[in-house]
Amino acid sequence: MRKVVAVINQKGGVGKTTTSINLACGLALKGKQVLLIDFDPQAHSTIGLGIEPGSFRFAIHDVLVNKKNVKEVILPIPKIKNLFLAPSHIRLDKAEQQLTPEMFREAVLYKSIRGLEHDFIIIDCRPTLGTLTINALYASSFIIVPCEVGRYALDGFSDLMESIDKVKNSEGPDKEQFVRILLTKFDPRNKVSNEWVLEQLASFKNLLFKTIIRKNEALNPMPLT
Repeated sequence: MRKVVAVINQKGGVGKTTTSINLACGLALKGKQVLLIDFDPQAHSTIGLGIEPGSFRFAIHDVLVNKKNVKEVILPIPKIKNLFLAPSHIRLDKAEQQLTPEMFREAVLYKSIRGLEHDFIIIDCRPTLGTLTINALYASSFIIVPCEVGRYALDGFSDLMESIDKVKNSEGPDKEQFVRILLTKFDPRNKVSNEWVLEQLASFKNLLFKTIIRKNEALNPMPLT
């Protein structure tokens, strides 16, 4: 069964793009057909996969705003078999406003990708809770929330979980079926802040991945060469 995975957190710098790229590449290397949708105007997933901004004719904003068929946007990633990309461009930033007057604007992405046959579709979201992120939540069947283990890790976290509840119409244990929190940038030397973050997340312990991503500069996204 196809899964659409949204990698989301309205806080920047928590590892969304690094998680998205590595998850997509890992699944592709296991033989799965994977589409990575770069849903951030900063286009970090696009750049991280070695695609230069402006080197392609169409991007994901053309699908949302100009009603371009998503298949015309998708690019193969030559270095990794089975991996494909729907690239982003800075013009995606204008899509938030351009989608505002549309009816059912939260379902535009869902309608655009529902006919695709990839095994996995990974959506690298922008760090906001605007129209684009709501589209990603609506389209997704699974949600990964990267959460940096640090002093300001939980800023806006309750707002994010509330938005997930509203979009997915879920409360309580239902989230255990489709939401996971991924702790990132873990540094075992920071014992006090580590303990504080884990205490604050105690009520979400059933949503925590057992795997914790340690702080490691080698994991920062770099273009494929």
